[in-house]
Amino acid sequence: MTDNRLMRHVIAYIAVCLMACLGASVSFAAEPVSLKDLLAEALSNNPDLRSMRERVRGMEAGVRAEGAFEDPWLKVEMEDLDRRHPLTTGPGNAMQTRYTVSQTFPFPGKLALKERMASKGAAAAKAGLEARALETAALVKKAWFELAFLSASSAINSELAGVFSYMAEITETRYSTGLAAQQDVIKARIEEAMLTGDAISIGAEREAALARLRYLLGRPDGPALDLSPELTDERPAFATDELVDKAIAKNPEIREMEYSAESEEASAELSRKNYYPDLMAGVAPIQRDGRFDTYDVMVQVNIPLWLGKNASRAAAAAGNAIAQRSALLAAKRRKAAEVREAAIEVEAGDKMLTLYSTGILPQSRAAFDSAFANYQAGTIDFLALLDAERVLKKTRLDYARTLLEYRKKVAVLEKTIGEDFLY
Repeated sequence: MTDNRLMRHVIAYIAVCLMACLGASVSFAAEPVSLKDLLAEALSNNPDLRSMRERVRGMEAGVRAEGAFEDPWLKVEMEDLDRRHPLTTGPGNAMQTRYTVSQTFPFPGKLALKERMASKGAAAAKAGLEARALETAALVKKAWFELAFLSASSAINSELAGVFSYMAEITETRYSTGLAAQQDVIKARIEEAMLTGDAISIGAEREAALARLRYLLGRPDGPALDLSPELTDERPAFATDELVDKAIAKNPEIREMEYSAESEEASAELSRKNYYPDLMAGVAPIQRDGRFDTYDVMVQVNIPLWLGKNASRAAAAAGNAIAQRSALLAAKRRKAAEVREAAIEVEAGDKMLTLYSTGILPQSRAAFDSAFANYQAGTIDFLALLDAERVLKKTRLDYARTLLEYRKKVAVLEKTIGEDFLY
């Protein structure tokens, strides 16, 4: 009975350990990272974006200060000090002490214009941050697609290496029976070695792409990235004219220039108000013999006497505003041209993918399969088979590269209009 209980305890202990191990394996298993996850991480942790984000916060915090009055002034004047006590400068050593409190009041509208200038400047900086975020997202997508291309290249290389290993065995068998020349065996082994060299190059390019991606994510020394990128054949449908309108309305680069133009216009209006004087008002209680018997009131204005100076400043500000508006118009036209150019390249890439997937790639694969069967049957030599293999390899890599360039062009189009199609 005791042995049975002991056995049950041992079995229960083993079961608990197994469950703990399984639970631990489930808890610590890392899920593959998606492109959407990388984009979110880059937008949150990229060092350039974090620096710009803090700058925008600082500018936004300073907007209200631009529309506030300057601090008041306090002036203390002690008159008729007793020369017998020159080092005693307190009010008790003076016949009369005047305490003047004054405040400057800018001409109505000036503070509001200063606040508007600061607000538009902060809005322009925020739009610039959004533009940099779009650029960073495009770079992350580029790195992701390059990694996907390298993964596809590695898969193609591994598959062909397996095929060529089998071809080499067949060639050696044919050579041993006198049906093939020794140079065919040598060529097969050389081709295997070349495929091994390609695998080494692909691995080095992958490490370089991962290093670029780490920087964009803001973690150059972080843990290993568990990535499984794929070059998908998703193709967005769009109307170019609609994309042009959307880019002009949404692209942050355009909005940044719009806010800058509005800030320059507010600056020009503020320069025109410099023709009008500012006001300073103050009150000064007067202390005599320890008593406050009287007080003074003071009003002061600046006289904008040098009109030429103000006119020059107003003309310069007005010129800057006109120049900024002209630059905005040019930017909108340039952005429309960029959208149309990017859309044309995406459409051309779409046609090339269709050509590869429906024509070139199937024909190259059929040609290699036919050459392989004919070589096994002894109707063609090894050189013809090798040429068919190289054509197939080049075609498959060209298709993967065309798909890579297509995905990059879509990313450029997304960046240009300021909106994602697929992610």
